[in-house]
Amino acid sequence: MSTLLYINASPRGEAAASTQAATTFLQALPASVQVQQVNLFDADLPEYTAVLASAKQATMMGAELSDAQQEQWQHVTRLVEQFVNADSYLFGVPMWNFSVPYKLKQYIDLITHPGLTFVSDAQGIRGLSAGPATVIYSRGGDYSPKDGKPDPFDFQSPYLNAWLGLVGLGPVTEVLVQATLAGPDGLSKAVQGAEAELAAAAQALASA
Repeated sequence: MSTLLYINASPRGEAAASTQAATTFLQALPASVQVQQVNLFDADLPEYTAVLASAKQATMMGAELSDAQQEQWQHVTRLVEQFVNADSYLFGVPMWNFSVPYKLKQYIDLITHPGLTFVSDAQGIRGLSAGPATVIYSRGGDYSPKDGKPDPFDFQSPYLNAWLGLVGLGPVTEVLVQATLAGPDGLSKAVQGAEAELAAAAQALASA
């Protein structure tokens, strides 16, 4: 049985377009896939304190950690362990001010460290995670590429693609759930319009 890690970056529960789209994906998963869900706005994410920053530096330098550093660093290593041990990934990411919600950025900052989620050596930079990732981008407006060029206000996709590549995930399937604020029926139309793509991405995990 394989494990899918579902990172939910919305605080709005089932009212969120990204959550509704993720539900469609999860319902289409093969029976052989087990889901671990992390709701970032409910998760006990540690603050990035001076002690945590010094623990990172000590770890990178091969120095011994103090008791206080060790206690805080264990929060990070538990999150990293859960992340790297997954076989596939689902991210539900609403657009906040053209980018990602701050809790997702906090999560990324907490788990992205050399020696834990990536390495950099003479062979270059390599991620220490592996597996396909599906990223659901929910957006109030339409931020699709225009005239063959990325939308200038889309800071979601470029940032997350760069980070996913850094930590080793791929291939990445992007599912756009857009124009969710286009009138009373905008949200349901946006989610329904992505259903086939979401189901196909979920079912593809059977052969991944």
